[in-house]
Amino acid sequence: MRFMDRAVGVVALQLLAAGRRRKPLPYDPQRIGVIIPTAIGDTILSSGVLSALVDRYPRADLLVFHGESNASAVRLLPMRMTRIECPFTNPAAAIDLLRRKRLDMVVDLTPWTRITAIYACLAAPVSVGFDPPGQHRGAAFDIAVRHRADAHEIDNHADLAALFSGQPYRMNVVTEKFDALEGMKLERLVLCHSCAGGSRAADKAWPVESWAELARRLVSEGWQVGFTGTPADASLVQTILAKATLPSTQVFSLCGKASLAQLGDLIQRARLLITIDTGVLHLGAAVDAKILALHGPTRSSRWGARTANATSLNSAHPAAGYMLYGYEAHPQGRETMLAHTVDNVANAAFVKLAQSTSS
Repeated sequence: MRFMDRAVGVVALQLLAAGRRRKPLPYDPQRIGVIIPTAIGDTILSSGVLSALVDRYPRADLLVFHGESNASAVRLLPMRMTRIECPFTNPAAAIDLLRRKRLDMVVDLTPWTRITAIYACLAAPVSVGFDPPGQHRGAAFDIAVRHRADAHEIDNHADLAALFSGQPYRMNVVTEKFDALEGMKLERLVLCHSCAGGSRAADKAWPVESWAELARRLVSEGWQVGFTGTPADASLVQTILAKATLPSTQVFSLCGKASLAQLGDLIQRARLLITIDTGVLHLGAAVDAKILALHGPTRSSRWGARTANATSLNSAHPAAGYMLYGYEAHPQGRETMLAHTVDNVANAAFVKLAQSTSS
């Protein structure tokens, strides 16, 4: 898909834009399509745009076209909508599905791919989306919103949302109560999220030995440690637990034991979330949890949690921050997270926990 995006995307967009007359926002659309193809974190970050659409067009039917990987995140969004899983990797099928829904307007929330911009252009009379430098996406849209790689992604989404609503931008998710497991002490619980998703997951990872040592230090100070994740993350977490060599009453796996909505509730109630840059970080920010985030390939100024309860540790490695959209590679990419020492992370965690206990 990325090869096709690079090889034919620009030409296709130019052909679609040739002689096209741009249209304004519709006055009273009946059916609005929103394209959010992948990524839990991106879905949560963009949730404020959907709130803005509902604010401006309360009578319209909202149809959210998502992928398999972010279906659980779409279910966190509280606004009335129809959720539709779309085969984005099959252009003919995706375009056919979008057009059969007879949409009056499409909003593409993807920041960089050209293929979704083409989908949006072909799917409805009016299209809205991001125009990042050098991607030539603006040609696909009736209304193109500048997308900046030197701005926080929330600011980019706020600029798009401002087309529809003047309300302050905020992420908007719902949670579901998580029933504490036997022996779990929420007042002493520190959650750790060690697993990332996406094509650059390995670059965002912190070594298992570091997680194990961090767990030992937390437990030595009387904290209980739970490692979160999906069932697919269980093997990695078990490796960390094996290296930590601690009793299961003090450090344990929560992989697969909470839905994403329940995880949002648990993160909110725990004393601290320590996480790499992944969807769980943005979920924590959306529920205003107490967060300590480790950034290596990314910078917190671009992708970090922007809440008063969050602290971001940016890697000091010279290659750190090379990732602006999420797909970029760097020959030293996997070294950036190694610059986070256990000493630095543990010290920052204990500062956060002291603040949490005193507040």
